[in-house]
Amino acid sequence: MSDWAQGERRVLVKALRELGPDKPTACGGWTTADMAAHIYVRERRADAMPGVVVPGRLANHTDRVMASVLRVHDFDHVVDRIAAGPPLALRPLDELINLFEFFVHAEDVRRCNGYDVRDLPLEQEQAMWRRLRPMLRAMFRRAKGVQVEFVTTHGDRGVIRGSGATVRLLAPVGDLALYAYNRKAIADVTITGDPAAVAVVESARLGP
Repeated sequence: MSDWAQGERRVLVKALRELGPDKPTACGGWTTADMAAHIYVRERRADAMPGVVVPGRLANHTDRVMASVLRVHDFDHVVDRIAAGPPLALRPLDELINLFEFFVHAEDVRRCNGYDVRDLPLEQEQAMWRRLRPMLRAMFRRAKGVQVEFVTTHGDRGVIRGSGATVRLLAPVGDLALYAYNRKAIADVTITGDPAAVAVVESARLGP
């Protein structure tokens, strides 16, 4: 399994254990208990996995399963299952599917509850940038009519070509990822450019 994905899993688990089940997160009004149930269901309830990303009836089913998990199991049990790692069948895909899942959710929990911003190892930032860069066009697809330039604090650069004015986002890779996943309120990103173009990016709903 990926060392980075496993590291982010440990960061999230540590924060959940320290905070308990009733603290806020930066994810859609969820509490820390909701966050734990989401991860548990995503990894261990195949019937509810589609509703994690597909709205409507599938999402409603996933919500019911999450609520059921928290009725049947106490919070500590759910967090312990997360800490145990993904099920065997998912382990070969851990790096692919879990690096950003756990980084973003760890920061959803940490930054909403006063934890310090982390300085990620350079090697982790490089791994995250390699994964993030090809995803950016899709994640910013609703920011129409602008060109977006991404610059990391280590000097890496990516551009989404567009017909309009350029907006420049400067940040560590982790914060660019948070912004791209629509965690704008907790992402420490410096945004510059034409004011109207900046407004387009700031008001767009970003993410997968």
